[in-house]
Amino acid sequence: MAARRTGRWVFPVLAAFFALSSFGLPAVDSHGEVGAAATDTPGTAVLAGLALDGLPAHPSVSTTQVYQGGAVRISVAAAATGSVTMLGRTAALLDGGQGTLVAILGVGTEDAVGPTPLRVDIVDRWGEAARFDVAVEVLQTQWTVDYIVLPPGVGGGLTAEIIQAEEDRLRAIYSGVTAVRWEGIWVAPVDLGLFPISGYFGEQRSFNGGPVSGHHGGTDIGSRAAGPSIEGAAVAATNAGVVVLAEEMAVRGNMVIVDHGGGVFSGYAHLQQLAVVAGQPVGKGQVLGHAGTTGLSTGPHLHWELAAGGVLVDGLRWLDGTQGF
Repeated sequence: MAARRTGRWVFPVLAAFFALSSFGLPAVDSHGEVGAAATDTPGTAVLAGLALDGLPAHPSVSTTQVYQGGAVRISVAAAATGSVTMLGRTAALLDGGQGTLVAILGVGTEDAVGPTPLRVDIVDRWGEAARFDVAVEVLQTQWTVDYIVLPPGVGGGLTAEIIQAEEDRLRAIYSGVTAVRWEGIWVAPVDLGLFPISGYFGEQRSFNGGPVSGHHGGTDIGSRAAGPSIEGAAVAATNAGVVVLAEEMAVRGNMVIVDHGGGVFSGYAHLQQLAVVAGQPVGKGQVLGHAGTTGLSTGPHLHWELAAGGVLVDGLRWLDGTQGF
């Protein structure tokens, strides 16, 4: 006799799967593949939903070891809706194409190091709820320290109120969530073989001999002493999206912010010129402006920042594959 589940007949070959699930199978393997839904009570599993091809819905996690300043991508096949929760933050699973829901969660510079649960809640295509728990470990990042001397007159007109107002505005933008527009790999905004990194994400800073504090919210890219100047160099979108800001800011100077969807944003600051306007769709690699030294800057460079789920993260980790995407 065929097995029956909530008014839906399933193939007999899946009956064995349901029987095994009632004993609670491992939640995740060493590659981040979830093997079975979490068990709420002894002997009772929250069963995964069934895909249209008869296979169970299941999440896949890009990595189960993530550094402070890193990010985790979660993909779920054969689910209708869902959400993921980690480190007290929740993100909706959104349509990522090809029948898959996706979400990216960022890990902050000050998030606690050590084991942390990642919870995935879904509703399958038949309307049944399922929950998966994945063990994730947050690894400590060793932050560098940069001692910066601001020339006379640089930043002199900035007040704590002006700086805070800019941070609050960016925080509001980066907390938005729209349909996923990013696709495939992420690319650097300039040629990193030509223009070197001059300031790393997360580094702590001292200005004019003051105390070391805070964490740099992006990656600075400048010029080599014997190489070409980055001033005037074209700055490209790291992935597809829509421009949500293109204007002069007090600290970041001329800035462009691109919404890539799914709660992921990229920002490009201290630009000499802007080449786009707010509301404009852009493709991966499309020129957004040209590098300069506007705003609070000691010389020509690009400040490139990335945010996921409202958390500023290290953009370089999105280029080298160490996060599993």
